Amino acid sequence: MPISVALSSLILIVQVLSGDTFSAAIWFLVVNGINGARIVLALSRPEEGNANFEGGLKSVSRRLRLYSILALLSGFAWSFLAVLTNGYAMPQSSLHLIILAGISAGAVTYGNSYAKLSINFITPPLLILAGCLLARGSFENYILTFAVLLFLGGLVRGSLIGQARFREASRLKHEAEQAAMEMERISREDHLTGLLNRRGLEHAIERLQKTDGPFVAMLIDLDGFKSVNDTYGHKVGDELLVSIAYRIKGKAPAKATLARIGGDEFVLLFSLGAQSVSPAALASAIISSIAEPYPGAGSVQIGASMGIYQSAQPELTRMLSRADVALYAAKRRGRNEYCFFDSHLERELERRQSIERDLRSAIEAGDLRPWFQPIINIETEIVIGFEALLRWSHPVHGAISPPEIVAAARETGTLHLLTETVFAGCCALIDGLAASGRREIRVAMNVSPRELDAGHIDDMILDGLKARGLPAAMFEIEITEEAPVDRERADEKLGRLSHAGISIALDDFGTGFSTLASLKDRRISKVKIDKEFVCGLAESREDQLLVKAVIDVGRALGIDVVAEGVERKADQQLLRALGCKTAQGFLFSKAIPAEQAVGFATIRDCSEPLLLSRG
Repeated sequence: MPISVALSSLILIVQVLSGDTFSAAIWFLVVNGINGARIVLALSRPEEGNANFEGGLKSVSRRLRLYSILALLSGFAWSFLAVLTNGYAMPQSSLHLIILAGISAGAVTYGNSYAKLSINFITPPLLILAGCLLARGSFENYILTFAVLLFLGGLVRGSLIGQARFREASRLKHEAEQAAMEMERISREDHLTGLLNRRGLEHAIERLQKTDGPFVAMLIDLDGFKSVNDTYGHKVGDELLVSIAYRIKGKAPAKATLARIGGDEFVLLFSLGAQSVSPAALASAIISSIAEPYPGAGSVQIGASMGIYQSAQPELTRMLSRADVALYAAKRRGRNEYCFFDSHLERELERRQSIERDLRSAIEAGDLRPWFQPIINIETEIVIGFEALLRWSHPVHGAISPPEIVAAARETGTLHLLTETVFAGCCALIDGLAASGRREIRVAMNVSPRELDAGHIDDMILDGLKARGLPAAMFEIEITEEAPVDRERADEKLGRLSHAGISIALDDFGTGFSTLASLKDRRISKVKIDKEFVCGLAESREDQLLVKAVIDVGRALGIDVVAEGVERKADQQLLRALGCKTAQGFLFSKAIPAEQAVGFATIRDCSEPLLLSRG
């Protein structure tokens, strides 16, 4: 339309210079009046009350009809060029024809989204032009008439093709947008329960920021859910998760956000600004609802633990991290418990974050390294082995326990680096023992099934021993059955290590997931009775019976039995009476640095040095 205004102005100037001012001015006003109406229609807002699809479609159809009518009126207006030029017979008619051809082509080029508009505009003036040429007669005019009609036909065809291409492109764009929206929706949704997933939760927190606080995050973890999958299968487990999600939603406050962010872990976020609910009462109601029996899984008791954090600002990462700390505090209390994140847990979190932050640098600087606790023959009190134990004195928090170190390594992705550090320390001690002639002593390193399952620890051990020229028979790995893993994958790696001559010991027997069935594994050459059964053994008849049973089973299967956590002489004497031949604990020695371990091992009668090491 701006081009139409410019070209109509040019025609007006030409006509004024030719002495035809009045009719040209009228024509100019009519053309641009119609253009103005088209602009007003384009800028006007759609009618209100057409929010639904059908109403919106009618509104669009009505506007398109008005556009078509105005385009047709504009075409008739441009047809009056024939009147201004006496049937295109005036000397300046060639200029008018060029302008008419240009504006017709331009209408088709810019109006390809809706062919009817451009066709309505170009058809009247071009048909009238063809009629004028035909009326003037002569072969030359007949040829020009044919050319004009051919030009009109080409423009009409171009309009229709342009419209078809526009519609196809629009359809593809719409389908792409719909597909993108669907993919985005799927990426934010848990496919099983229909709840939000972690990514969806991250977007939902943006809506929560527009409401008044304070804000509450409840992290819900199911207790006993694994037994459902083991007993009834994953199909029943999935159905159970859907039921649990439904129960939580039934107790959740209005406008709360519920998400499933893990296999059996849910998050409930809501604002307390417009809620009268008590977080403690809500937590109790949700836990009670989850703990009610489920049809089809009646023999399994499902519970829930919950960590709760209340915040002035809805910051998802901060809320979840603190709710997670509270969750594990609740789990330490037992099943079906909830815990609020408080100042005590804040200090615990700061400690954990500090440990995680400083762990890598401590490993690289050598501040974190393995010390070695002797394993003693009870009868002779001769050192027959060492167990590597992590030691790290943090500059702020002091001595950090091995479980804390391992947990921090898993959280920060440095577990492989930690494992390599411990293995290197073990190799250094083996090298020193071999050089001193104590090749019968084994050095043990703790390895969890998770490490066997996830990494290539078997390659690291075998390649490391070979590269250092160390005998595999002097190395031992202690497996703690701390969690169920891919047994087939772990067993394959254990088989490689055992076949190479490395001793395999079952650590912390009697706790966690360790069972008597583990002793049937022929690769197990040693079992270590957990200190919970050994400490105070002389005063506990039940512990004595259990320890005696493990010793007898081990003897029958040809498996060495080691008692851990021996701290009193009375317990040592009772273990000897029960038939246990090897032990370790503070009674004999605490863990000592590697540089002291070789000298410690060369002492045959270690009673006096043991007293020194304990001090």
